[in-house]
Amino acid sequence: MKKFAIIYGSMKTDLQKRAVEELTSILLDYTLVYPICIQYEENLDTSDHKCIYVGTKENNPYIRAVSKCALSKKEEYHIKIEKSTVIIEGYDDAGVLYGVLDFYNQYIVMHEYPNHDRYWVNFLTQDKLPDFEYTSSPSVKERGLWTWGHVIYDYRGYLDHMMKLKMNRVIIWNDFVPVNAKDIVAYAHARNIQVIWGFAWLWDTDCNRVDIRNLHDYAETIFQKYETECAPIGGDGIYFQTFTELNQDHIDGVCIAEAATGFVNQTASLFYAKYPDMEIQFGLHATSVKNKLEFIKNIDPRIRIVWENCGAFPFSYIPSDVNDFEDTKKFVQKIALLRGDTERFGVVTKGLVKLDWSQFEHQTASHCLGVSSELVKQNRIERKKRIWRYIQAEWFAHADKAYEMVKEMYRLKSGDLSIFALVEDGMFEENIMYPVALYSEMLWDCHKNIDTLIRNVALRIYVSFA
Repeated sequence: MKKFAIIYGSMKTDLQKRAVEELTSILLDYTLVYPICIQYEENLDTSDHKCIYVGTKENNPYIRAVSKCALSKKEEYHIKIEKSTVIIEGYDDAGVLYGVLDFYNQYIVMHEYPNHDRYWVNFLTQDKLPDFEYTSSPSVKERGLWTWGHVIYDYRGYLDHMMKLKMNRVIIWNDFVPVNAKDIVAYAHARNIQVIWGFAWLWDTDCNRVDIRNLHDYAETIFQKYETECAPIGGDGIYFQTFTELNQDHIDGVCIAEAATGFVNQTASLFYAKYPDMEIQFGLHATSVKNKLEFIKNIDPRIRIVWENCGAFPFSYIPSDVNDFEDTKKFVQKIALLRGDTERFGVVTKGLVKLDWSQFEHQTASHCLGVSSELVKQNRIERKKRIWRYIQAEWFAHADKAYEMVKEMYRLKSGDLSIFALVEDGMFEENIMYPVALYSEMLWDCHKNIDTLIRNVALRIYVSFA
């Protein structure tokens, strides 16, 4: 049996190294023999190996010489297998990484099953590999997760699993900035994941406590909190929430939508004056503003509104809540175009797993995020099994609704769309549950038949079932 050789052009960046490491791990699972790794050079003798060339045209001379594929989008990749030679080419380093991941998802998985009456065959141990060609790029530009930070029990596992699902942004909400925040950012960046830090603008968990008649004095305080606490830790932007998480549209006779618009614009102007290119995301709960959109329309266009609580599944915590799906879709159509065709549009969808609010306590000081013991993690896994079983069952029944909503948002806002799934306190760092994996694939590719997605994701060995 010929051994595999991974032939790279350079490994100057963390993403390039990550791609080679992931490819090594994939091949080792099947061959039980470490593939050799060789930097490309002229007249390289590869006759005794099955060669996998990885990289971009810029960093791998072999790919530059032989590839006729014209990649044009960020994170796009091309895989070609011909005469047992494999080329995994990316438009950029992220594309190379995602190409490696989908070498498993789209090639290995789809060729190892079925094999007549044997059901499965380890075809990678054979000297001749099936020919294959596949190009892919993300449908949704920014794909990620939203979570409270204190229920990330292993930040490395959480981010590793996000990378495995080709997600590229995470929003982490904390009462206090984690003491290891810089380490989290560095670990995420090495996996093509941007970190958006979340904090409150005059709100924690009770919007009714806000003095809505005296808002404007707080803008400077919020900005200074960012300067002293958040700016030093790095990251790729901020996500804030304010006093909109209510099922009413007034507080003390004051219109929430009107007050929030003025307050948000005033506060954001302080940030943009010093950081004109800053990514600022407004987590806006639709329940309190849905009948007052004429005010929300005036939110500073530089701010990305990230909508949630828009109605039925996939915006509901309960994945069986589909009765008002058509009305929810109509509302999403309205808010997607509220500020024009060029609006930077985002949503947080739910229906997966959420924080257990019956056990919630605010943090009283900063903490070290995501470094829990194995005993704590195993205990949490056991506590979440029944919840995941219910969620999984409802996704079997209603995944088509989630996919239909994603495709509709892509149709409306394909240029600049952010979709975050709320996945918190569900031990995602230990197990990639099937509904999360399926949803991530919907975000990556809105063009496939849902039956194809359901089957393909179910075959992946790293996906868990309740």
